[in-house]
Amino acid sequence: MKRLSALREEVLNVKLAELLSRSGILSVPESIIRTGNKRRLPDVLIANYWGVRVILEGRTNDRANIKATLESDCLKRIEEGLASLVIGVLYPVELKTTPWEALEQAFLSTIFSIKVFSEVEQGDWADSNLEGLSALLRRAYESLVREDVVNAAVEELQESIEIATRDLAMSPGTAERLREILIIPKGEESEQDV
Repeated sequence: MKRLSALREEVLNVKLAELLSRSGILSVPESIIRTGNKRRLPDVLIANYWGVRVILEGRTNDRANIKATLESDCLKRIEEGLASLVIGVLYPVELKTTPWEALEQAFLSTIFSIKVFSEVEQGDWADSNLEGLSALLRRAYESLVREDVVNAAVEELQESIEIATRDLAMSPGTAERLREILIIPKGEESEQDV
């Protein structure tokens, strides 16, 4: 009897990305994202889903601590600012030994264990099929938008700008430095003074 070789995790990730692409979700398998001098390799990047970057991290459920490791990696993606939403997916071990020609059908009938992470919250682990995973991504996006993360970020940025402006205005050297930067000669009257 011919022994089946195990499929690498990257193969499963690529197949998942392909199937999610068919369901209308733009995905780029094994995309490399650069942050500074570091290269980060998310398992599946779903680029700009309605303006929100989503990363899907996939692992084969073949080790005792795999959920903890996957959760840690998903949280790192959020903390590093690589994505606003990260979805952790645990593949059943059986997928690794599925023949390539049967892999798509196996994906369509498989139940995955999934968890969603966002800038505002973490979900719970849930079991779902591929169709449910697509729906979960849509719900996670809607939840993120409802949480109004963008408005909160804009308010935080605006507050920081106001604080910096106040600090600059109170600094005795600010007027002179701005005059130099803007090339305004000393002693020149403004139009309002005339």
